[in-house]
Amino acid sequence: FNFMVFFAFVFFIYLCSVVTPLKALRTVSKIDGKKRVVIVGGGVGGLAVASRIAASSSRSKSNDSRNDDDSVVEVLLLEKNSEEMAGGRCGSFDRVIKGKGTFRHERGPSLLLLKDEYEKLFTDCGSTSEQHDLKFAQCVPAYQVVFDDGDTVELGFPGGRADSKCNRESLSREKLDSFEKDGATKWDEYMKASSAFLDCGLPNFIEERLDLASFPEFVYQALRQGGKCWPLKPHSDVLDAIFDSEKMKCLASFQDLYVGLEPYRNNKQFGGGVIKKTAPAVFSLLAALELHPDNKRSGVFAPIGG
Repeated sequence: FNFMVFFAFVFFIYLCSVVTPLKALRTVSKIDGKKRVVIVGGGVGGLAVASRIAASSSRSKSNDSRNDDDSVVEVLLLEKNSEEMAGGRCGSFDRVIKGKGTFRHERGPSLLLLKDEYEKLFTDCGSTSEQHDLKFAQCVPAYQVVFDDGDTVELGFPGGRADSKCNRESLSREKLDSFEKDGATKWDEYMKASSAFLDCGLPNFIEERLDLASFPEFVYQALRQGGKCWPLKPHSDVLDAIFDSEKMKCLASFQDLYVGLEPYRNNKQFGGGVIKKTAPAVFSLLAALELHPDNKRSGVFAPIGG
């Protein structure tokens, strides 16, 4: 029964995720005989959409033998703030200090995930990130976690390396073992389930493209050992089933805060709170996105120069 309910839920969510974009595609209108698209918001998402539409329109015009304006789409980008705020949280601004130089400041995070998505944007627009002096370096380790008692541990080491940082990875695994018995092995188990959720969740529910090949491992990880890592449980239920120490549980779940949720079960709410403020266990994909050693979509990156 749980197996059928699970697939019904997945199929329903997938249908919901694709219907809205399909409706949005019909909002292109003609004004004065020209096609016009209006995009509200000049953040990184708005800029990306505008760039893709403009680049596609340009290619269509150059390939159109009729040489008329019917293939041209006029793109209008609306942003409530000043022009220098374009880019939103991915924007930056310069300040000149006399006698010292020009200093660049980020408006948001200086690190990013899903590097390939940014590179694909340039490719879709007929260019490359390198042509615009945008280069990325992976942060190894991804970061250092500092606990309130002063204890620290480094996380996020890509696999298959043979460099000086391998020793730091060994120290990291020893640290995990110090938090609880077989801590590093349990971490590997958690990363394996999280990676399966990432591989299925990212294409099917975030990128909105059906990827059937990702479902078998997703289902296996969800159902193994009696649903130990069932993705719709409160996140803390899965953490309690895998880890003993509070530090290990914190390492595996603080990413829930990124999306304004918390990992803890709320017994006063239906489903342990997962329909309100409690993150379901599937959100462990955020940890895999940052920290998994081998997943091709994982890694924390820094754009060189900001």
